[in-house]
Amino acid sequence: MGDAAGCFVRGRLVFVSGTGTGIGKTHFVAALLLAGRRHVPRVTGIKPIESGVDAGSESDSSRLHRCSSFHVKPFGYTFPEAVSPHLAARRSGVRIDPARLELGIAAARADADIVVVELPGGLFTPLGDGFSNADLVARCVPDDHLLVAPDRLGALHEVIATVRAADAMGLRIGAAVLMAPELDDAATGSNAHELARFLSIPVLTYFPRAPVEELAGLPAMKIIVDRLLAVPGPSKEQHPP
Repeated sequence: MGDAAGCFVRGRLVFVSGTGTGIGKTHFVAALLLAGRRHVPRVTGIKPIESGVDAGSESDSSRLHRCSSFHVKPFGYTFPEAVSPHLAARRSGVRIDPARLELGIAAARADADIVVVELPGGLFTPLGDGFSNADLVARCVPDDHLLVAPDRLGALHEVIATVRAADAMGLRIGAAVLMAPELDDAATGSNAHELARFLSIPVLTYFPRAPVEELAGLPAMKIIVDRLLAVPGPSKEQHPP
């Protein structure tokens, strides 16, 4: 993490990225927040960049806010057009500032037990010229990083390609999470087993299409929370060099 954020007392930080958009990341994160609240008191979910936000629908950030037990001052970016964040920002005359995002996430960690950051779109979705979600993950150095994918035909390529691309830039993805697709196909239900043959990271059994309260109580979700709390984190206080 950059020097600007180096003096904050830190809770657990987990990033949730995806192989694409519209695959159930927000639903999963909302359930993870509810599950986390059963183990520690101060849990917050953040989606610091969101496009396609209009007055007639609930934003993903609002959904995460409702499922959090601890809330932080908004610091991110929202855009009305449902396009890639870098395009939405450009069309709005805004530059997404990586330092602002990093500092906001660090500040959230200062007072929370667990901070879950949901990234927009896929892991390599651009946020600006020469800067993507993956670069933000690299700047913030999370305790864990979960990759969400839909359990459908194509998941093998999407997950393997994303994990290998992350490895190439020195990013560690801790586990892959498969979400039930809108429509099952011939590959649904078999991807977790097949991915385990090609990847060295855990692949968690896919989560069904169900209310967040139900997902929060599943054994697979408890495994994720236990994993996050068990992953060795940084010391409780960080000082600038």
